[in-house]
Amino acid sequence: MNSLYHFTKEECRTAHPETILCRMLSTTATLPATPYIESHGLGLQIGKGQCGTIHTFEEYLVRKTPNSANKINELRRDAQLHAIVKTAFSNAPNGLARNVSFGDWIRLPGSHDIDHLSLHNYDLMSERIFPLHDPIPECILASLIPKSTHLKRSTCLSKPENNNCLVRIYLGRRGVDRSKTTTENVSLRNFPLHVDEMERLNLPISMYTTAIAEALALMHWKAGIDANDVEFVLGSSRRTGPMFPVHGVETGLSVSIWLLDFNQCQKFEHDQAGLKRLVNGFWWNDPYYPRPDSGHKTDKALWTTFLSKYLDASALLTDSDLPKRFIEAVEEEGYRRRVKPSLFG
Repeated sequence: MNSLYHFTKEECRTAHPETILCRMLSTTATLPATPYIESHGLGLQIGKGQCGTIHTFEEYLVRKTPNSANKINELRRDAQLHAIVKTAFSNAPNGLARNVSFGDWIRLPGSHDIDHLSLHNYDLMSERIFPLHDPIPECILASLIPKSTHLKRSTCLSKPENNNCLVRIYLGRRGVDRSKTTTENVSLRNFPLHVDEMERLNLPISMYTTAIAEALALMHWKAGIDANDVEFVLGSSRRTGPMFPVHGVETGLSVSIWLLDFNQCQKFEHDQAGLKRLVNGFWWNDPYYPRPDSGHKTDKALWTTFLSKYLDASALLTDSDLPKRFIEAVEEEGYRRRVKPSLFG
C-alpha cells in the first residue's frame, strides 16, 4: 500500500474526526509511528465467538481457545481452511484481492485425549490483527454516535471490552438509526459500519466492493470453500517491527481490510447441491456483500459493481459456468426476499 498522507501528532489532536476517518479508513494515510505497548497486558480477552475465545498471547500473537470440547474440530477446521485460503491468495493471478490481508496461523490445535487434558491443549496460535489505533476509535464515536460527548467517549474508550476496535464493512445494510445509541451500550470490538455511513464519510466504497468481490471469488474457485460466516473488517495494517520500520524508515500506522474466521466454512461439490451451499453462505452471513434486493438506487449500482468484479475474477480462476449460476441464484433469492420477506431471512 502506498500511503498518500501522513497525519502529524498535532493534526491527530486538531483535525475533524470525519477527516481522520475519511483518510484512515480509506487506507490512504498513516498515523504517527509509535512503539506498540500492550497497555492492558498479555492474556487479555479481546474477542469471543460461537467457536472460540481469543486472548492476547505474545506481542504479535493471539491464542484462540475452543469454548467447549465439541468446538475442537471446528477450531481445527478454522486453521486448516485458513491455510488453504492463504495459499489461494498467495497464488492469485493478476493481483486479485491485493487489498485484503489475513493473519498467519502459527500452530494447529492438537489431537489429544480431551478427557485428560485442558481445552488449552487445543489452542490455535495465530498472528494478531491489531485494532484500529488512536484516535480512530474516538473519531468513530464522535462521528457516528450522536449522543456522545468527550467525557462519555473517554469513559467508553477506557472500558477493557472496547480496547480492541475493529470495524465490520457492511456493504449490504443502510439506514440503521443510531439516534438512540449511547456510548454506554456501544461495542467497538466489532463495530458495524453501514454503507450509508460510508457514503457520509466519503469512504472508497468501490474499493471495498472490489476487494470483497474478488476475495469471495478466490475463496469459491481457488480455495474451494463456501465462505460461510467469514468476516471482512478494518484493522491496523501488519506491523514490521518494534517501531514498524521498513528499510530504516518509520512508516507509521495504517489501516487494512482483513479477512478472518473460517470455522463455519465447508468444501463444496461443483453441482447443484454445492451451488446451493454457496448461495446459503452469501445470504446467511452478515451483510458484508451488497444486496441485489435493495430498492435504493446507489445499492443497485453497488450490486452491479460487485457482480461484475466477482465474475471477472472468477473467469481467471475457472472455466465453469458455476460463477454465473451463483450470481443468478443469489439474485433469484434476493427477488424472493423482496417479494415475500421472511422474519428468518
